[in-house]
Amino acid sequence: MKRSFIITVLCLFSITVFSQENYNLVQRGHLTFPGKSLANIGGYVDSLGNEYALVGTSTGLSIVDVTDPDLPVLRFDVDGVENFWREVKTWNGFAYVTTEGDNGGLIIIDLRELPDTVISREYNGDGDINGDLQTIHALHIDNGFCYLYGSNIGEGGIVILDLADPWNPEFAGLFDDIYVHDGYVRGDTVWACHIYDGFFAPINVADKANPVSLVQQETPGNFTHNSWLTDDGNFLLTTDENTNSFLASYDIQEIGNIEEADRYQTAPGSGAIVHNTHVLNDYAVTSWYTEGVVIVDAARPNNLIEVAKNDFTTFEGDGFHGCWGVYAFLPSGNLVASDIENGLFVLTPTYIRGCYLEGVVSDSTCGSLLENVLISIVEANITEVTREGIYRTGTVIPGSYTVTFSKPGYQTKTFTNVDLQNGVLTELNVNLFSPDIVEVNGNVTTGFSNPVNNAFVSIYDVQTSFQLSTDENGDYSKCDLLEGDYSVVTGDWGFITQCVNNVNVSGSSTDVQTLLPTGYYDDFQFNFGWTVVSTATAGIWERALPAATNYNGIPSNPGVDVDGDCNGFAFVTGNTPNAAPGANDVDNGYTRLTSPTMDLSAYQNPYINFYRWFFNEGGNDTPNDSLLIKIQSGAQTITVLSIGRNDSPSQWVNQSIQIKEFIQDLNSVRFIAEAWDYANGHLVEAGIDRFSVVDSSLVSVAESMEKPELTVFPNPSNGLSSASFTGNAERIVISDLSGRTVISIVVTKGNHTVVLPGNLGRGVYFVQLFDASGRIATVKWIQQ
Repeated sequence: MKRSFIITVLCLFSITVFSQENYNLVQRGHLTFPGKSLANIGGYVDSLGNEYALVGTSTGLSIVDVTDPDLPVLRFDVDGVENFWREVKTWNGFAYVTTEGDNGGLIIIDLRELPDTVISREYNGDGDINGDLQTIHALHIDNGFCYLYGSNIGEGGIVILDLADPWNPEFAGLFDDIYVHDGYVRGDTVWACHIYDGFFAPINVADKANPVSLVQQETPGNFTHNSWLTDDGNFLLTTDENTNSFLASYDIQEIGNIEEADRYQTAPGSGAIVHNTHVLNDYAVTSWYTEGVVIVDAARPNNLIEVAKNDFTTFEGDGFHGCWGVYAFLPSGNLVASDIENGLFVLTPTYIRGCYLEGVVSDSTCGSLLENVLISIVEANITEVTREGIYRTGTVIPGSYTVTFSKPGYQTKTFTNVDLQNGVLTELNVNLFSPDIVEVNGNVTTGFSNPVNNAFVSIYDVQTSFQLSTDENGDYSKCDLLEGDYSVVTGDWGFITQCVNNVNVSGSSTDVQTLLPTGYYDDFQFNFGWTVVSTATAGIWERALPAATNYNGIPSNPGVDVDGDCNGFAFVTGNTPNAAPGANDVDNGYTRLTSPTMDLSAYQNPYINFYRWFFNEGGNDTPNDSLLIKIQSGAQTITVLSIGRNDSPSQWVNQSIQIKEFIQDLNSVRFIAEAWDYANGHLVEAGIDRFSVVDSSLVSVAESMEKPELTVFPNPSNGLSSASFTGNAERIVISDLSGRTVISIVVTKGNHTVVLPGNLGRGVYFVQLFDASGRIATVKWIQQ
């Protein structure tokens, strides 16, 4: 699989010799549209066999005769509201045109009298949406039903129209759970693209009046733009409309177990954005903005190989310029493509299958599958890396090649005269030898010496990372590590994550024994199954290394996670590196993060402890948005905190919740963090990190296991107390149960005892000791 992110440096080499050339795709005709920009494109064939390009423009739809591919001729213009976006599909002699322009509606064009004339009308809805349909982003038509995406109706989901009378559609149903940007329909399933939520979802539309979304699958760029099925319906291809995006394929044969099969970039590292893909005879014909039209052989969907390209655009790199769309289904086989700035292009493809090279790479000593082995087809300048020991690659040009296999610490193997032919699979399985590998064996148990099965184990150093899981005996093994020092992190939901640094792996074998105490703790090193549901159009929760953004010099999105955990991960909203503050913040609704279920029935007085980040500024009026913290128990969901713009913005804040103040049923508890962008629009960013549950304590699990550096006496107290500590400190902060600071006391240099006030009132407080690097100790203090 083409996983260019596995080793960052490999991105620089994961290219093909064809990345800057035009081949197997010849430009024929070209037609400009002075004063207009182009949008998406379709095609049509009249009763005489004449072929037409249906070209979406900024002022409507242009119908261009491309029967002679070398001399395209504009036949008709159908005017519409002026707008940059336009999409078109056909059904039974009619074209249906959408736009996001105000009051544009759905334009229906009768094409049956071509080449002589066309007539059109505007449809604004009937039935439950009578007269209300005004703006629509995209559409798809299948088996006599039209599916409208991203309209002004409700949440912008899917409006379904019955085209039994193509001139007079009838409202048939509505899917309105969430915004849908685009989609592909075959039979009773819509493969919906939820661009702002970053996933596609199959939606069952057998009952048009009651569509049901089945599952969700994230795509590589988490900005799912369009989708299309392979001919056999076993795989789905998708595009992400963002920088350095991928054409990706997914095995959908088991709806409940969708798996990514492969991903491909035509110009890795250039910033180029893929836009729309269509599948014809298992070729993915794709518009790729600044890279023009790219044809990828998808006959083996787990090994996508570029086989044709024509970069007719005048732009390079990132940006929404160049080729918007391509239509591949004219009987002549010619393609018609729309260039936003430079008009219509007619292209003639030569479809040819790739030369497939695939295999498995193993360690010759212990037989383990090797990760991150670099495979090079030398003469073609094509590289690939293994994932789970498997590699799949290839080229479009047949011939005899030199193929090398290399990995640090292993002896490189070179194969000469490897014969690669179009449409032929060449299998080459390889064993690599290393004189330096060491075996690591580990065992994970609870505090009662019971094995923990299916626990997550991460073994990594600065160059490599391995993800393992324990078997039914709590055991795991990795037999192909190079000698050196590694970090070992172990965790699972319902246990307290353990991280051990500087584990020296040497000799023939190294044993690692891990005690994994029971409890609830998550610093997001692993994905324990937190779920995300959103109505927001951007800024969706994601588990990531936080990427900083700044608004007027003030941090809006955190640049780092909370200190003191095992890693750099956190859950953050709209995490886009090097982005403007408003580029991917929470917009137009909420994004909800929900924990897995917790059984806290054995806890006497449980507290949920976590760090949160919330930033809310900008806009044309006073920001009014919020981060809501909720606790769910069974059917009961209670908001326990509402955090606003003035509640410690631009920093990680430790927060705790005494659960029994809100719910008594502790058998099935979930934690929810819900970031809201309310009306009028402002910058909204949120984060959650170092989540834990402790019994009768505000301090986190990690802190509770540290050696105390702070004592408070007397405790409990009905008056003054003193705080004593070791080491150097700068201040003591006293906070209440909500995490609100009650008082902050500056510590005089060299002082190790501070008197605490006795007039705060009855209750539970927390005394926190800070040095220059942050908080170093916390003690619960009870005032009677």
